[in-house]
Amino acid sequence: MFGKLKLGLLACAAGLLTAVGTTNAATEIQGAGSTFVAPIMAKWIQVYNAEHPNEKIDYQAIGSGGGIQGITDRTIQFAGSDAPMTNAQMTGAPAKVLHFPELAGPVTMIYNVPGVPSNEHIVMDGRVIADIYLGRIRHWDNAEIKALNPSLSLPHLRVLVAHRSEGSGTTYIFTGYLCAVSHAWKSHVGQSTSVRWPTGRGGKGSDGVAAIVKNTKGGFGYDEYAYALTNHLTYALLKNRSGHIVKPSIGGVVVAQAAIVKHLPADFRLPIINPPSKKAYPIGGFTYLIIYQDLSYMKSRTEALDTVKFLHWVLTKGQRYAKGLEYARLPSNMQKKLLAQLDTVTYNGSPLLK
Repeated sequence: MFGKLKLGLLACAAGLLTAVGTTNAATEIQGAGSTFVAPIMAKWIQVYNAEHPNEKIDYQAIGSGGGIQGITDRTIQFAGSDAPMTNAQMTGAPAKVLHFPELAGPVTMIYNVPGVPSNEHIVMDGRVIADIYLGRIRHWDNAEIKALNPSLSLPHLRVLVAHRSEGSGTTYIFTGYLCAVSHAWKSHVGQSTSVRWPTGRGGKGSDGVAAIVKNTKGGFGYDEYAYALTNHLTYALLKNRSGHIVKPSIGGVVVAQAAIVKHLPADFRLPIINPPSKKAYPIGGFTYLIIYQDLSYMKSRTEALDTVKFLHWVLTKGQRYAKGLEYARLPSNMQKKLLAQLDTVTYNGSPLLK
């Protein structure tokens, strides 16, 4: 009798442990998309998962195009994208999507030109960059490049252009800049996450573009500033819209951001391109987190709530990590508006954060 009772108690205890284990199992939240945000996303997830052991956030840096496709198909809980969804993409989504700019940062022009001293930087302007990508400027000692760099001895070396091969938010930001500085680019190529490039070789992801440039004498491409710094890539200085020569920097994007945010649209989709400010860096953009306003399609209210809680953390406490990883944090007035938008996210008709 005692043996049977003991076995019964053990079975009961095992059942309770199973129930507790099930109850305490971490909710898994999957994000995917932008490579631009990958360095800080890794930091955010490390800190957030440690602070919230019952929630497991994961992020796959597959490119902004992949992130937009994933959120459209609802195979992920949130998308990361440096390009806001287009009107057509938003219309094609199964429900209303919301954009949350989380950070901003510059896009740098990187190069591999032998003979240029390591303590100096080649200077570029918008017209020269556009003409290189249009295939009109083909050598580093071209007269237009030399005019911007009179003190440098530039070689008669072919400019070998690198660009992203997949849908990319960085490409969206970069081609937006080319449209702003070149009528020929705007009319013949345009702005998109993926365009028909007039010249050059494609590389997958930030590392793919960087590899082409680093391994090719005469290589020239574009990459995220945080990625360029982390990987010790050589970058160009740019002449901005006001005619001042500026280096890629968080300060330069903050100045540009301040000029742009004055005209903040209700849906928060806006570029940070070529503002008329002396200290502004001309090629920059927000990187976005994208979710649906109604999360009733998710498996449970807990999953929906944990998704929203992570976004709230990113927009508040997560901002403290921006500067250390070479991103520009959100302006406080913009942050308040984004948190108000987050309060509108619902599950079965009820706001998740109220």
